[in-house]
Amino acid sequence: MSQLKYENNILRFENIDIDEIAKTHQTPFYCYSKNMLTNNFNNFNNVFLDLNYKICFSLKSNSNLTLLRILASLGAGADVVSEWEFKKAIEAGIPAEKIVFSGIGKNENEIRYAIANNCFQINVESLAELKKINQIAKDLGKVQNIGIRINPDVQSDTHEKITTGSLENKFGISVNETLDIFNRINEFSSLSITSIAFHIGSNIKDLNPFKHSFEVAKHLIDKIQLNYETLKTIDVGGGISPEDRNFTFEDYYNLLITYFGKDKFNFIFEPGRLIAADAGILVSKVLYNKITEGKKFIIIDAGMNDMMRPALYDAEHEILTSKLNNSDHNIETEIVGPICETSDKFIKTDKFANIEDGDYVVIKNVGAYGSTMSSNYNARPFIEELLIDKEEIQIIRKKQSFGDFIKNEL
Repeated sequence: MSQLKYENNILRFENIDIDEIAKTHQTPFYCYSKNMLTNNFNNFNNVFLDLNYKICFSLKSNSNLTLLRILASLGAGADVVSEWEFKKAIEAGIPAEKIVFSGIGKNENEIRYAIANNCFQINVESLAELKKINQIAKDLGKVQNIGIRINPDVQSDTHEKITTGSLENKFGISVNETLDIFNRINEFSSLSITSIAFHIGSNIKDLNPFKHSFEVAKHLIDKIQLNYETLKTIDVGGGISPEDRNFTFEDYYNLLITYFGKDKFNFIFEPGRLIAADAGILVSKVLYNKITEGKKFIIIDAGMNDMMRPALYDAEHEILTSKLNNSDHNIETEIVGPICETSDKFIKTDKFANIEDGDYVVIKNVGAYGSTMSSNYNARPFIEELLIDKEEIQIIRKKQSFGDFIKNEL
């Protein structure tokens, strides 16, 4: 994370000391770098400029309106999985012709909303869903673009809870069933089935799973095009890891055009973590140091309600101290939150810097699947979110008040 670094032993985000931010904003809080978010989008976007394509940012990774407006200004579209995500994308200035509606369990109201509001493409994950969308589009007097999300049965080397491309997962339609759908294409008179879509998982660090999914898709597309000329778009989903991967964006681009060429298809990319993850940090205060039976617990004021990934996915996020301390405490240490759950912990290590009660720590790479997965568990408020732009601090989400928390309860 180039915007987060120590200068004279003080941790700074963009050009501001973490301790200075924490003095005027109650911890815990999320903090994002506008520069990092912008650079991440542009670095990915610039690789594909000679293709016909859309980059549809995945709102499930981060749907803060201010961040979405920044991405919209850069030309981003949106990959949404609910009606409210769709509405947020529109509110942020992303036009409907750049919105793809994905997800395995769209209800009738969501489908109706998407069609009525001219959604560019709805990705379908079952024959039953395809029939329902066809009927709703017919009722509305519209013809809706459809992508058939295939399940290429590809194993990706990632956590089992974030893999989506295997037949053991709930996502997508098998290749054989997809062929059957095209053989029955005349049954869906209110649909324009123009796209093959796939998404094989998240945080993928090796190119081979993408290669395997491209092979499956190419073979299927070749079969379909023997009889039909309807396919215009290939939606390759997301999943590229933002860190520690063994391939470049250029490698990915070269693989893509090897299988599908430059000019025959339009492409849709759906990155989320790749764009947002390292643009965000979570700042928290140390409440207590607790040593018991040869083990140390550093109890911080951020909990699993604020940042669910470690508890849900066993995700590991590096944690830094706001002041560089070269004196480590050589004892088994867990950094944990205040929630009444054993799983409310962030890291476990053999040693950690000596840190005092009241000091601040920074959890890195939380710009994706941090805020969007937060909750009110233990009746704790949604926390403040900030945007840093050089030396300017902007509040982009206020901390939830108790009044807001209870106002809808009867």
